Amino acid sequence: TKSTQIIEAVPTTWKQALTRFFLQEPGPPLVILSILYFIIARITTHSPLTPTDTAIFSLSIFFWTLQEYFLHKFVLHSKFHWIGKEIHRTHHNKPYFHVSIDPPALLLGWLFTVHILLRMVLPWNLCLTATVGYATAGLVYEWSHYIVHTKVRAPFHSSSGSDASERCAISTFQKSIANLFLQMRDNHMRHHLVDDEFWFAFSLPVMDDVFGSNPDVREVKKERKKERSE
Repeated sequence: TKSTQIIEAVPTTWKQALTRFFLQEPGPPLVILSILYFIIARITTHSPLTPTDTAIFSLSIFFWTLQEYFLHKFVLHSKFHWIGKEIHRTHHNKPYFHVSIDPPALLLGWLFTVHILLRMVLPWNLCLTATVGYATAGLVYEWSHYIVHTKVRAPFHSSSGSDASERCAISTFQKSIANLFLQMRDNHMRHHLVDDEFWFAFSLPVMDDVFGSNPDVREVKKERKKERSE
């Protein structure tokens, strides 16, 4: 139907992208509600926040970035065949620009499984802190992966504020966000369109430099062109 075609269209503006992700898809809002639940649960423990909470929160986010890289490389692009690999292959077989949002069952199932595992190794208050950090990193990843597969432009606009220092500060912040957006998109496009044996990082593209999966793009293209001609 016409309405279905509109919903399935790839967003080209930030308004369309935000509306689709936060209002038309059930998964992301449910994750947000889950995060709010864990935050409220943490507050109601009446246990004060400590440097340990800060460390646990930070470590859970850092763990996400490591997990993101290694699961992508060794599980979703594994040498053995399994359903997760096949689903990921379907994602690769689609045109680069498409709506890519995981279903609610996967998002919530993964989140609460990790929460249960954290509860087995951490006290209740720290478990909640870790879950909030992990879930927040996961939501940011879900949004970022979704947005770089849309046709929206980098989020950089000049400020119209009257204060010069304020305009400079906002502009610097916007440039940083825009640069990260472009790095993530460029890196991910290489993974999809040049060679899916490289460029597995996402939230932190620098991970590919750290783990040696960021070769020279021209050399990879040259090698693949040579292979196709043989």
